Amino acid sequence: MRKSTLMFVAYVIAFPFVYFANDIIALGGYSSFPVASLTGKSLMSLVLAGIILVVLTPLNRRLLDWRKSRGRDIEDEERYESDHGLISLTPKDKD
Repeated sequence: MRKSTLMFVAYVIAFPFVYFANDIIALGGYSSFPVASLTGKSLMSLVLAGIILVVLTPLNRRLLDWRKSRGRDIEDEERYESDHGLISLTPKDKD
């Protein structure tokens, strides 16, 4: 999958875990989660998303290689996309 999509998936995995961690820890009888505000939870989920991203990157590499062997080169397609997702006829790296 594309790098931006991979980062989004990592954040989507991390945010619910951090958001509901206070309830999960409270069910176990432990003290509450040290980060109580939504802003703190968002920042903490970004850190956790970075950790998840490190774990998912080798898996993504294998997925890209698998798709490339079947005729779909995502990295080559990204050369023709702008930062906004629009496709052009000339590659980005060409001057």
